[in-house]
Amino acid sequence: MNNDKGRLNYGVGLDNSQLRVGVAESRRLLQGIGQTAVDEGARIDDSFKRIGRTVAGVFAVSQIKDFITHVATVRGEFQQLEIAFKTMLGSAGQADVLMTQLVKTAATTPFGLKTAATTPFGVSDISNAARQLLAYGVAANDVNSTLIRLGDIAAGLSIPINDLAYLYGTTMVQGRLYTQDLNQFLGRGIPLMEELAKQFGVAENQVKQLVEDGKVGFPEVQKAIENLTNEGGKFGGLMEAQSKTITGQISNIEDAIDTMFNAIGQSQEGVINTS
Repeated sequence: MNNDKGRLNYGVGLDNSQLRVGVAESRRLLQGIGQTAVDEGARIDDSFKRIGRTVAGVFAVSQIKDFITHVATVRGEFQQLEIAFKTMLGSAGQADVLMTQLVKTAATTPFGLKTAATTPFGVSDISNAARQLLAYGVAANDVNSTLIRLGDIAAGLSIPINDLAYLYGTTMVQGRLYTQDLNQFLGRGIPLMEELAKQFGVAENQVKQLVEDGKVGFPEVQKAIENLTNEGGKFGGLMEAQSKTITGQISNIEDAIDTMFNAIGQSQEGVINTS
């Protein structure tokens, strides 16, 4: 019995010892797992934070790149206009004055300035029309005022200002109005015949004969355009009125932003060229 008890006690003692060892080992194992989970959680959390910072950095760089690219693009377009005007006028001073006038006109009318811009009416920008007029021989100090008059008509009839610049310029170069040109004016809804009839004091149906006889020169056409766009005329002040609409205001904001980008580009031109 004693021996058996000894063996029993020994056996129980051995089993208890193994149990205690097992429990301790289990506790260490669980603590290790817990700490590992905490460590891994912290590591994963830190990894996500670093990934977030990296992504944010990538987006920041992308946005900065887009900003610089846009500034460079806008400045490049303005430079092309400046160079074109300087070349056509042969004077940097006159070119600068004309650019200043056109920028103001674009910023206060529904028409855009940049080459790639279009207006709410689907017509080309005033920069191309300005170059057209210069090419036809319109004096530099008359280009902007002429564009405003043609723009009033274009805005009223929703027609391309370039078309009007072409008709106006070709009539100026020809020195007189031809029947085909009169038809093109009339086909676009411009009541030129009515204005010419008033000037000559004849009925409208007699104007075509005057045109065919070569009696309607460019000065008469110019006067008719002025009458149509003077204050109180059919198209007088239309661009200014339409620029106050929501669509016109959006166009003006876009022009103002482009002007701002151009100013930034001018101040950083050396850096942009180097980049």
